[in-house]
Amino acid sequence: MELAFKDHSNDPARSYTARQVSMIALVGATLIPLVFVRFFGVGGGSAVVIATVMGVGIVAASFALSWGVEALEGVMPQGVALAILALIEVAPEYTFEAILAYRQQIELAAASMTGANRLLLGLGWPLILFTAALASRARGQRYTAIELSREQGVPVFFLLVASVYAFVIVIKGTLSLIDSGVLIAIYGAYIWVMLRRRQPELEEEREETEQALGIAATTKGMPPARKWTAIGAFFAFGAFVLYAGAEPFLDAVLEVAHGLGISQFALIQWLAPFLSEFPESLTAYIWAATVVAAAMGLGTLISSKLNQWTLLIATIPIAYSLGAGHIQALPLGTVARDEIFLTAAQSLFGTVLLLTLRFDLWKAFALLGLFLIQFFLPFDRVHVTLAWAYLALTLTYLIIYRRHFWALLLASRSAIAMDR
Repeated sequence: MELAFKDHSNDPARSYTARQVSMIALVGATLIPLVFVRFFGVGGGSAVVIATVMGVGIVAASFALSWGVEALEGVMPQGVALAILALIEVAPEYTFEAILAYRQQIELAAASMTGANRLLLGLGWPLILFTAALASRARGQRYTAIELSREQGVPVFFLLVASVYAFVIVIKGTLSLIDSGVLIAIYGAYIWVMLRRRQPELEEEREETEQALGIAATTKGMPPARKWTAIGAFFAFGAFVLYAGAEPFLDAVLEVAHGLGISQFALIQWLAPFLSEFPESLTAYIWAATVVAAAMGLGTLISSKLNQWTLLIATIPIAYSLGAGHIQALPLGTVARDEIFLTAAQSLFGTVLLLTLRFDLWKAFALLGLFLIQFFLPFDRVHVTLAWAYLALTLTYLIIYRRHFWALLLASRSAIAMDR
């Protein structure tokens, strides 16, 4: 896949290459086994077959949605596109959360939500820098840090606010519609600030640095009729697969886990988020491999983390109340509270590391090492112990970076106060 740095929307000959057509066809072909398994019962007696077919289909749907939203960004106002991008790119994860919460499967909903967030920060962020560093080394150069722009500090500030609020949820032991309202408001404030920060010079800078990849870039450069047809087809494909495949996939995964004696909680926590987030993260890693766009790749995953740490959590009590048939706060058991506590502590630590707007190798290794350690420590309550370790490190670095904290706070206040 290659980067496209300019707009080709006036080029009527702009069309998919043979390789891109093959990729689209491969993604579309996953619909055939999904339809046969889901609607005609082929292989329906095997949970492994259902999980495999639906899982492959969900990955394909994630690719299609990613192509659609990346192409969509170029055909409507930036602020509107930003809000739509944030919602659609994690649609598979939202679907999983909504299904589990609607069915009152509280611990599994908490597993999926916390797994998605911890994967993105503990594995996703470091891999962006590692990818850029390895790509740079292959060219005989050295790359050890990603420098974020002041504009990319805005989601860092709101992620800090959301991470602090998450401890309120842990302390009270419930997740309610009030929490949904607060988290939606935090994300809404972020979108509002980003809308108000749009200036002509920033738009020009965005046009110079914006990079679309492969199929998305080609789609964005097509004549209007073809462009909208392609975008509509990508969205329709993704929506249909999620509607038809998400619930059978979850049921099949749980059945497979039960049959193999594997923890259903662990499988939902790590497998489902990995499948749903892989295509979106892949785009960020491709950006990172160019080295010059590594900051854009990290910025994408920071925005995704903010999205998941606000809107994704907000989805759970809404779906839970709908499933119950009335407004009801979702009670968090010990396991769910511990998982949210650990995820909140990790989020706070990761955000504090970004207060300098510089993400270097030691920070990447710290996030990755602490993320992986939870899988190797055998003692009980390891997650609670690890959460306190995150908080101790957070306090240490908050003291070290206090000047950067106040600078980020003042910059964010200025952005909110500006009448643009």
